[in-house]
Amino acid sequence: MTVNKKRKESPAMTQIDDQEIVLHNIATGETVHQRAVIISGTCRTSDDSVDDYLIVKSTDYVGKESFPVQNWPVFEGHFKALVILSPGTNLLLLEHHYGSADCRSIQVELNYVPLLQVPPLHLAIMIAKDSPLLIDCPPNKRGAISSAHSDLDAVVKKFRMTAYMWQALTAEDLRSKHLGRRSFRIEEEWADETLSREFLSDPTKTRMSSTAKIHLIRSEKTVSEIRDAQVAQQNKQGRRRDDLHKYFEEALKKHGGPFVATAHPIVAGLILDSTFSAEQNLILGHAALGCSNTRGLSLGVFGSHLTYSWPRFLEEVASSLLDCSIPGDTVGNDNNECGTMWEACSIGQGAFLHEVGHAFGAPHTTGIMERGYAQDWPKAFLGGTAYCSARKIQGITVVDGKTTNNCTWDLSDALSFSVQPHFWLPMDPSLDVKDLKIEPSALVVAEDGQEDLLKLVISSPAQVCQVKFNGTPEPGLSIINTVREMQFTMAELEARFDRTNALTLEVLGKNGKSRKIGNVWKLFANLSFIRIPGSSVVLQKKSVMSPTLEAEDDAEDGKWDWAVLLNEKGKDGKLSRAVEIDSRVGCLLDGAVVYFEDGHRTHCGPRWNSAGRGHDFGGHASERFLLPEGIEVTKVEVGRGHELNGLRFHLSNGFEGGYLYDDSPVVTLEPAASEKIIGFYGRSSWGHCFDGIEQFGIITAPRDVDLPMIIYDLPELQNTDGGNGPRQEGCDNDDESHWEEESDN
Repeated sequence: MTVNKKRKESPAMTQIDDQEIVLHNIATGETVHQRAVIISGTCRTSDDSVDDYLIVKSTDYVGKESFPVQNWPVFEGHFKALVILSPGTNLLLLEHHYGSADCRSIQVELNYVPLLQVPPLHLAIMIAKDSPLLIDCPPNKRGAISSAHSDLDAVVKKFRMTAYMWQALTAEDLRSKHLGRRSFRIEEEWADETLSREFLSDPTKTRMSSTAKIHLIRSEKTVSEIRDAQVAQQNKQGRRRDDLHKYFEEALKKHGGPFVATAHPIVAGLILDSTFSAEQNLILGHAALGCSNTRGLSLGVFGSHLTYSWPRFLEEVASSLLDCSIPGDTVGNDNNECGTMWEACSIGQGAFLHEVGHAFGAPHTTGIMERGYAQDWPKAFLGGTAYCSARKIQGITVVDGKTTNNCTWDLSDALSFSVQPHFWLPMDPSLDVKDLKIEPSALVVAEDGQEDLLKLVISSPAQVCQVKFNGTPEPGLSIINTVREMQFTMAELEARFDRTNALTLEVLGKNGKSRKIGNVWKLFANLSFIRIPGSSVVLQKKSVMSPTLEAEDDAEDGKWDWAVLLNEKGKDGKLSRAVEIDSRVGCLLDGAVVYFEDGHRTHCGPRWNSAGRGHDFGGHASERFLLPEGIEVTKVEVGRGHELNGLRFHLSNGFEGGYLYDDSPVVTLEPAASEKIIGFYGRSSWGHCFDGIEQFGIITAPRDVDLPMIIYDLPELQNTDGGNGPRQEGCDNDDESHWEEESDN
């Protein structure tokens, strides 16, 4: 990297030699795969400098200008610049100007290689069928030209510029988290470039290029229907506050093209016909909603009511994020945080990205997914901020790594993005699709079957990158220093933490999946093994719980505890082997049924309901399959979303039976190499409208040990009454009588 001095006749010549430019986040010769890049750095500057700014000049390898010259402000020696690249070699000359005649420069070479083989983020604007094609815009923003910031042409420019800002922010944030400079690719087309004002004002610079494509989607709804107060999301009395998202989804599907469900598109959707009603004090035609659907269309939508404050061109980014003028009474003050133009811009661009985050599968976590953009949005793009009216605080200089900035992606979201195809990089290792969905495991096991040697085993096939006890990270783990497994003995944990207080555990896998446990001591209390009386045989237990059950101290009432062995005594007292398994899956995990050779069957779940009648399992996605003689169940996969919602059994002959939802995380239960699965156990909700599985586990035994017959008589290894007492007298005791009646939960 070469630093050049440019000297001009100036009385400040003696200070120039001590000044230099240092780039913090990029190196010359680097190859990047997104068009928009944020460059940050520092430069020495004199306190009495009147003019202090950075000029960015972009040329290709033969010296031809590839993007118009841009100016960026410098704040007490700190700067950031948003750069738009062209495919191939980009030579960037950064000149720091201070005073009236002095400057110092640095040249950086970046190679931009678009990854056209990865799926893009699509940008779409939904337009009512009778739309006036105008958005809200305060008079002091319009100036002398009423449509400069409010007509459809302006909205397209603003949306395009905003999307590239999203791309650059995401790439820089994931880079800072050691995940590589990666971001989503934006769908582009060969069209008139609008990202610079110069392309429009100087005919000699007008050119075609590959730039973000904005789909204009006509809705069958009228302006009146879109602006109906009943569908306005911020209307607490609204009866159909999700309908705007449905309107947009319907319009995209009718439009077709890249939006068909089989293409699995991810779309950022802007609702054009949003408006603020001063009479109702309500923003109409607006919804901030995002939904991920890995089997179809994923869509994040937002209204256009703040779009007036967004920049149209790269030249307007800094001014839009530093504009302290007041929007006024003719536009909506979204969430009462839009007291100035720059705050309106931050809320509009940031909240929209929040919904796009939902479309990529991010839940409400921290940072951007917890409104961290509201005041901190400018910190991603500038070296300083302006006065904040919402918090009544003055602007500050942004020092990377030191200044608090919540406008970032939560680490779990960033990890989740990094394994999605939209964020793929050429050097990414190949990952097993199943590993991408598996949550970390946290189990208490007995070392060598000894009760006094209990240990907590934390593991993930996708690697563990963070473990927190009571909110404090364990040292040594990071994105670049991961482990497959960690172990903590009970003695070690008792030496570090007070047994009288709950011990929380948070585990984060490198695939972005996490596991939270409300109290680790409960895991030790719920023994993970069963010592067989009169023998040296010890059975091991491993299970997965629903997040709701796992995170709280659950009450014992309203539950059914059950266990089923794959060899079971029939009515004649003889041992009978399992010959079929029926995995019962609906929208949630209903349960399972094991069928035995002598004709009887046993539920993995309640045997009867609270009224004493035989329990019926539902499940529209259920599967019943054979368990041939000599074939073992080698492992069980359990779908674990907000609740347990899937169940799949793997057999030693390679067969897989049961159902898992594609978009649900999965927990895998499998025995140690020296053991085999001999049964299942768990807990079901009981006495409610839906008695679904809340915990599902496997029971394992040593592979080369003959199991004593007493095993098949132990109450804890049988599904008797679930701990709820005997069945009511006079009720139908024929479990088979209701079996054919299936319901869809």
